[in-house]
Amino acid sequence: MIRIRFPTAVRPPAELQDRPDDSVEITHDTAVIALESEKNRPEHVDGVNTVLRPIFEQMWHHASPLFRIVSVETRSSCNYTCSFCPVSRSVDPREAGEMSLELLQRIAGELADLRFAGRIALFGNNEPLLDRRLADIVRMFRSSCPKADLRILTNGVLATPDLVGELFEAGLSTLTVNNYTDGRRLIAPVWTLIAAADRLRPFDIRISVRSRTETLTTRAGLAPNKPHPTRTPQGFCALPFTDLHISYTGDVNLCCFDAYGSVSMGKVTDASIVDIWQAPGFAVHRRSLLRGSRAGLSLCQHCDFDGFREPATNVGRKVTRADL
Repeated sequence: MIRIRFPTAVRPPAELQDRPDDSVEITHDTAVIALESEKNRPEHVDGVNTVLRPIFEQMWHHASPLFRIVSVETRSSCNYTCSFCPVSRSVDPREAGEMSLELLQRIAGELADLRFAGRIALFGNNEPLLDRRLADIVRMFRSSCPKADLRILTNGVLATPDLVGELFEAGLSTLTVNNYTDGRRLIAPVWTLIAAADRLRPFDIRISVRSRTETLTTRAGLAPNKPHPTRTPQGFCALPFTDLHISYTGDVNLCCFDAYGSVSMGKVTDASIVDIWQAPGFAVHRRSLLRGSRAGLSLCQHCDFDGFREPATNVGRKVTRADL
């Protein structure tokens, strides 16, 4: 099924509202697609510190839980220009490249040894559909981690019904399209997917209608359209406790906002992902963040992200932004 979420004040096109079948749905469910306006509010920052931080303090007091989300950036580059993005086509300073299949297989193998059943995101600071090997990579990770939640986030420009079908047949769990326009219109490739909705009915396809000129977070000081905060943001952030972000270079970056890899925790060519996760670099950031301090942390001190990430489900209850 294709589920589409428009911004709150935008009326969906009549041809979507009047469809005679249920293969396309206009959704308002934040659990399916959360609008950017529903994130990073002041009350979320307060709630992350008063509700979320104690949960992570308890979890990490006597143990060092493993990551529950692994992001694998299979290659560099994007084919779109968005004003908030530090790696959009017009501003990305990184050298073009892709992760070798050998290294991808090594990562998949390490996750298989862990019987990893969390989320594997086959994207990072890039457009994943630029990687022509993507279906084979999906198949590789699905074979290694049969119980994992395997996801791709794309701008949809290169999405076709055939490619989308191939990705799901290879083992993809969810495809999310960030439909970047003026925040109202759907791009032509999305209309093509909608036209093939009956054929794509078995698959979990989510489309978020967004603006290319949004102002979001500072993205650790890297957002082109938002300056550094005038004062160092304070407060807990859960990302280094939940997410392992592997760049196309093989570096494990501090988090997904470290688009240029300026704070590397280690390279997967030199150490196992578990050893990197437990390395001193992560430990320094975690100790400071558990104190609610971002000062002195080169990326965190410029980042106004609210710090929310849902903890593992074994903490006793599900925690969402609505609980903050």
